[in-house]
Amino acid sequence: MRLERDLLRQYDLSLLFAIDPTDGAVQRTRVAGLPEGSDTEAGFLREDVQEALVAYAIYIATNYEPEYLAVGVEINMLRARAPGQFVGFLKAYAKVYDAVKSIRPETKVFPTFQLEDLLGRLTQEHPPQWGAIDAFQGRIDALAFSTYPYLSSSIRLVREIPEDYYTQLRERYIGEILISEAGYASASIEGHSWVGSEREQEEFLKMLLEQAEANGFSTVVWGAERDPAQSRQGGAAVLNDVGLRYSDGSDKLAWAVWQEWARRPLPVPAEGN
Repeated sequence: MRLERDLLRQYDLSLLFAIDPTDGAVQRTRVAGLPEGSDTEAGFLREDVQEALVAYAIYIATNYEPEYLAVGVEINMLRARAPGQFVGFLKAYAKVYDAVKSIRPETKVFPTFQLEDLLGRLTQEHPPQWGAIDAFQGRIDALAFSTYPYLSSSIRLVREIPEDYYTQLRERYIGEILISEAGYASASIEGHSWVGSEREQEEFLKMLLEQAEANGFSTVVWGAERDPAQSRQGGAAVLNDVGLRYSDGSDKLAWAVWQEWARRPLPVPAEGN
């Protein structure tokens, strides 16, 4: 842990640490990693599960000293698919937030949301569920989203992404906004509608970075530097080609875009900030 902190200071970096207690394999409808024989139906409603989450968050805040601490990843998916579990998670989250703030008030604490799912463009079609954000009112220090627009059934090409796709986030939240995870596949996959190519991936990355800058987002995190060495199977196969480089380390077109933006000088903070 000391090594990580030293490297962050050496390279003047900020640490974003995400605590992900839900099971992505089942669309985040249950707690992940419970001991065998545990009551998985109770999940976040269990007091011991809530307290375990609090204890882990305190450990991370104390030992890693993150600038950003995400507690709950793509948590709107839990709300939409297991509302009872979401109620339990909210109770646990409130405890975590208060505990972390009591020992490290400068750490920004927040959940992350899955944008395509929140907009009703993923596996469930529905009006935008902005209420998922409102549920954290008073205990959310930044607004963070993951975004994989190619997984939307209504988007086949980058040019089909609506113009207000990311600007609407700024309209909903005046504080700090982060893209906590983003991706776009550089290849198509059988059984899915998107048209994947290196050129499409490059076009999306340019668009995302330009939109982030125009709307004052503080951070953009890409989901993977490289494609996995071994292709994922099943539902996870849709993420096989989101890397900006191939598994052997050779570059895709989008890698040059990422390098160009990463090398730009940081903006000078306004006076008083």
